[in-house]
Amino acid sequence: MSLSCSCDYDYEYDAGEWYYAEYTADFTLLDTHRRKRCCSCGELIDIGSLCIKFPRSRYPHNDVESRIMTGRCLEDSLCDEAPINIAAHYQCERCAEIFLNLTDIGYECLSPSEDMRESLKEYHELSGFNPSPKKKKKKKKNNRRG
Repeated sequence: MSLSCSCDYDYEYDAGEWYYAEYTADFTLLDTHRRKRCCSCGELIDIGSLCIKFPRSRYPHNDVESRIMTGRCLEDSLCDEAPINIAAHYQCERCAEIFLNLTDIGYECLSPSEDMRESLKEYHELSGFNPSPKKKKKKKKNNRRG
């Protein structure tokens, strides 16, 4: 998905679809029993490392699951927020930093599971920013002997 400053669309979820539940986009330490993979770049995040946690929720797959998990029929469950919490996604410190910066400057439709490195490259192309430092020219010494 490309960078966008607006996500004014009305999306209807289907049975079994998941989305990122409300989250506070702030750094925290990974406090799980095992390392987790970054949902953006796939790198392993060590326990105790800085990361961002993105809780997820999903809709029931069918009417039976809906009645068991929510006590309502599937059609009613699809009208509200997703009632079933599923495993959270995590972003490593590098991807989280890119995500926070891009969302802070107005790219609000950025999904945490997108490759943040690619999103940053796209931002550089759109903005004309060249991240590679310019090499300084070395001054030549004047070796005149007189």
